[in-house]
Amino acid sequence: MMNGRERLMTTLRGEKADRVPLTIYDWLIPDKKAGKRLIDKGLITINSKRVFHEEIRGVTVRKKEIGLGINKEFVTTIETPVGSLVERAKLDPTLQSRWVIEHFIKSLDDYRVMKYVFDHTETKPAFEEFREADVRTGLRGIVLGEILPIPIQWLSVELMGTETWSEGVMMYPDEMAELHESLTRLYRQQVSIAADSPAEVIWLPDNITGSIMSPQLFDQYCGPIYAEACVELKQADKLSFSHFDGINRPIAKNIAQTPVDIIEAFTPPPMCDMTVAEACAAWPDKVLSLNVPGILFTEPYEVIESYIKQYMKEGSQRNGFVIGCTEEYDFTKFEHAFSAIGSAMYDES
Repeated sequence: MMNGRERLMTTLRGEKADRVPLTIYDWLIPDKKAGKRLIDKGLITINSKRVFHEEIRGVTVRKKEIGLGINKEFVTTIETPVGSLVERAKLDPTLQSRWVIEHFIKSLDDYRVMKYVFDHTETKPAFEEFREADVRTGLRGIVLGEILPIPIQWLSVELMGTETWSEGVMMYPDEMAELHESLTRLYRQQVSIAADSPAEVIWLPDNITGSIMSPQLFDQYCGPIYAEACVELKQADKLSFSHFDGINRPIAKNIAQTPVDIIEAFTPPPMCDMTVAEACAAWPDKVLSLNVPGILFTEPYEVIESYIKQYMKEGSQRNGFVIGCTEEYDFTKFEHAFSAIGSAMYDES
């Protein structure tokens, strides 16, 4: 029997392991005792650590907390010689997720200020935390070398929000292209650092979805970045591990044309729009790392088993197939859900 790290790394390289790996992000294990029981049965943990840090010149960043309890907000102000930017965020008390409720970029005037920030930022290597996490993880899993999402996604999700981003790409394409190119300079630095890092697998936490990113915008903003970044990583013998957990059917052909090695967090029905069989057909040369839809976690044991057996039927015969959990879920159902998933995956009957 392979250990967890061997099983997962063999599969991520597109080779055949002793069995299909069952994985979970390490930070999604709510019960360490139950987690250990499942890890002892073969559950593989995935952690991540950034392999870079940023140094910003001529910019002041101020952070404060206002309010209490569920009303607490985290306010970040960026002050530059050309203007200021403000972000407000909240923490979901149930899942501990950070939700931005007011983004830094709210108008066209803010583009110039954020571009100043990008132009006065440099990216430097930071490998020590990765090495420490890798030692702690040992043979039970892997640690991903993390960089930022590709520039167009970082602008959309973290800095602008969907509405302001959509306005930018449609109404201010020249200004958006200029801002994007400024951020791309930093992204290229991160990719080069990742290529030199001790990490074997580089996480691109992109979160692209075809419900927002059209095929045309994908070809304009995503395809060229993947072509550049993934090739550089591949030349350094690194695997690119890109997060596609949304609606993939509209951009399936675009994804197929990228040199991304692993489609990670692919989410099949009953949550998203492509079956495992369709994904395998669309991306035959890529590793498919599946996310079990979170809505299944509250279903009865036999319902979970039924879905997992179908996923296995459609994907387990190919080299490069992983089943795991890459999203928040009802944490009270952790052991219930993963016991059912493991039973369906490994029951020879």
